[in-house]
Amino acid sequence: MMRHEPHPFSGFVYQAIGNEKVRVENPKNGKYGLFNWDGTWIEGDITHADPHFLRFIGGPDLTPEHDVIWTRLKTPKGEQTSPDGYMFGRMPEGLERVVGSYDPAPAMGTEKGMRSAAHVDLDYFLDNDRKPELVPAVYRKESPLEDGPQRISTERYFEPAYHAMEVEKIWRRTWQVACREDDIPNIGDYHVYTVADLSWLIVRVSETEIKAHQNACLHRGRILRECDGHKATEFRCPYHGWSWKLDGSIKEIVCEWDFSGVREDVSQLPGAKVGTWGGWVFINPDPKARPLDDYLGPDMIAQYAKFDHSSFWKQAHVTRVVPANWKVAMEAFLEGWHVLATHPQLLLLNWENAADRYDVFGNWGRAGHVTIGRGSAHRKILIDRDQLLAEYRMTADASRDYHRQIIGDEVDKFSDAELNDNSYCDLFPNFHPWAGFSRINFRFRPYGSNPEKALMDVIYIAPWPKDKPKPPAATQNILREDQSWTEAEELGTLARIIDQDCANMVSVQAGMKTKYPRYVWLSSYQESKLRNFHNNYDRLMGLDEYQD
Repeated sequence: MMRHEPHPFSGFVYQAIGNEKVRVENPKNGKYGLFNWDGTWIEGDITHADPHFLRFIGGPDLTPEHDVIWTRLKTPKGEQTSPDGYMFGRMPEGLERVVGSYDPAPAMGTEKGMRSAAHVDLDYFLDNDRKPELVPAVYRKESPLEDGPQRISTERYFEPAYHAMEVEKIWRRTWQVACREDDIPNIGDYHVYTVADLSWLIVRVSETEIKAHQNACLHRGRILRECDGHKATEFRCPYHGWSWKLDGSIKEIVCEWDFSGVREDVSQLPGAKVGTWGGWVFINPDPKARPLDDYLGPDMIAQYAKFDHSSFWKQAHVTRVVPANWKVAMEAFLEGWHVLATHPQLLLLNWENAADRYDVFGNWGRAGHVTIGRGSAHRKILIDRDQLLAEYRMTADASRDYHRQIIGDEVDKFSDAELNDNSYCDLFPNFHPWAGFSRINFRFRPYGSNPEKALMDVIYIAPWPKDKPKPPAATQNILREDQSWTEAEELGTLARIIDQDCANMVSVQAGMKTKYPRYVWLSSYQESKLRNFHNNYDRLMGLDEYQD
């Protein structure tokens, strides 16, 4: 049956009718409009429709077996997906759809400042956790970013001069994720990591050591490897044949008789510092960089400690060029209140994200910390905290039952809070490792020398029994720029959500160049993770606040 749903604000029924067309009807008076799913009006009295809801109803779709929330995608363990696994995509018939009128600014005052009218103090849920002794201390730590709102210049999103500065002051000087350790499991396995115009060879030199080499021949600069590979014994330049050993030391200079006095200068491929955390391989080209653990900080390390993401296996890896600056793309995933307008289908489930909690800890930010239930402040649909506590425990039980199929009784080591943890976190400059069992990891990189395009990676890591060999890491699925994320069905319903986000990105990029005055505003609380990013950005770039 064709997809059809009521709009969460108006109640107008959106019905896919085939051939990429959507009929929108007001059930109260029978008036209708016919649209292409991209928003183009065709006919009828209704001449404008919600572009994101049109996309959800009539746009690129998934097969029913893949239209499942990402946390319930099957692993090789063969666990059974519960009915709630479909609630963010193809919602079951008979499930109540929540519709309500719109209120633009519902808020309440708290001791810590203004918050959404749906705000409930997280301590209430942690105090009533059924395993309070298991709740990590960092879950109780609150660290909102003070001050705000804040102005941010638009030039940093499209001017080539900013891109050039970023290469020198950020990408050559910060810790950044290159790959998973499982991507290079054997000696000689290597991964090609690119960011902007920089390229690095990440190679396993021994069972315990990983190195990062500049991916360029020291003779005439030719890229040594253009794609990932396995069990290499050397890196031989395809141009003239010069070669280096796995550890980056020179192996052979072809026609060395013609390069008198050159050997010392080319004896070692320039390298980057390497660190590992949670199964991820980080590099930092700055030889003076502080240790990775110091960069991550104790709060970030504590948040993930019990889950031990190094034991997770890489379930999916999808990469696509997006038509926007890497910061525009990344910012789409730093806050949750855009759900209200960008992902209206979620409001049908009474999920709104307006009451998310935001914390910042130096280079690391945390939001949506411990999903505490539903509610829609912008439609005056508020749920009392006792009912929310009941749902909090119910979702924890569902998570416990599901993950018991994968990791067995190890799941009993986790509190309700940890089982509900769906924090969307970010590590400066470009890595978003979601917490708990949520599986999602995003990475955003500038694409070559074009400041108006970016590479976006979506990587799932899934829990796996620590005493069992992990399945092979998923190979990278590279989409064309014009492809829908739904063509990577391994992403489940997240693919349809990202399509909605990407529809914003191209228009934000265009709007940044159109807008005058040349700045945008970031809010005090709900966009505090964005403000934290730009504060760190300004510091590394050497920019004066509000003056760049």
